[in-house]
Amino acid sequence: MKKKILLIMAVLTMTVSTCMVAIAAENPSSARAGIRSEGVIRYSGGERDVVIDAADFYTLADQLDLFKVRAVKQLGVMRTYLTHSGGGVAMTSADGIYAVHKKPRAGEEADPLSLDFATILEGIAVSQSIPSEPEAFGFPTGTKLYKKADGTLSTSDADGAEPISIQPAAAGNLSAGTAAWVNGELLLGTGGDMSEMLKEISNSMGSIDSATGHSISSEYTLPEDVPLAIAYVSTDTHTKSGPSTAKDPTFTVNGGGKYIELIKKGYSKGGYDVRIRVYLIRNLPAGTVIKGSNGLLFY
Repeated sequence: MKKKILLIMAVLTMTVSTCMVAIAAENPSSARAGIRSEGVIRYSGGERDVVIDAADFYTLADQLDLFKVRAVKQLGVMRTYLTHSGGGVAMTSADGIYAVHKKPRAGEEADPLSLDFATILEGIAVSQSIPSEPEAFGFPTGTKLYKKADGTLSTSDADGAEPISIQPAAAGNLSAGTAAWVNGELLLGTGGDMSEMLKEISNSMGSIDSATGHSISSEYTLPEDVPLAIAYVSTDTHTKSGPSTAKDPTFTVNGGGKYIELIKKGYSKGGYDVRIRVYLIRNLPAGTVIKGSNGLLFY
């Protein structure tokens, strides 16, 4: 059994060595291709013999080349690619090499064996950067991004969605307890932006303490400008017979204003599924039409 294991190890070693020799033979950038040493020097004298074998240099060179190949491959797994084509982050350690977050076309990726270790290390650092181009996130080239009234991302400017740019996250706009790598820094979310938003809502609630509720189950048209309102919608189905799985409640605002979702909750009531949403709406002009399933609007 021991001899069998040794034989397998020997075969694997020879296979790896053969592959790296093939790489060196085809690629003048390999470390092996730059070695000029040959043969073996043996020195006998004193108590010990000294052997300097050129094969050791080739083994070391092959290991260095193998490390480069595997490191660049791992960068690709992290969606970072070193390429000769521009448009990404220029490497300061090498002229004409860029780091991009979208896989380059065939033939544009840099040869791993031609890269210095400093360039590979710089690429690792860039792998934690935040690209500003939508294409790096899988969108087609030329895509523009927008933020809808409810705060969600969109590729359309319909219904007054605002154009936005991609920006690195900060600790203050990550939910409390969430973590993310951003531009080489490990951030722990504080929920600061949510805290500010809730404070703003709290300060504004005084203006709707004595608000009147208006049904929006069909449609409700605002007769006047409304600076601040709260909408409640529900898919409560407990009056029906038999079990039910409720759909998400619907809510639409047509004519102006911006809204954000404050509460998203589902629960069981009398053995039936219930889902509710609560929205904060700002700056509603007169004539705005609001509709929501089983809904009420307070202002």
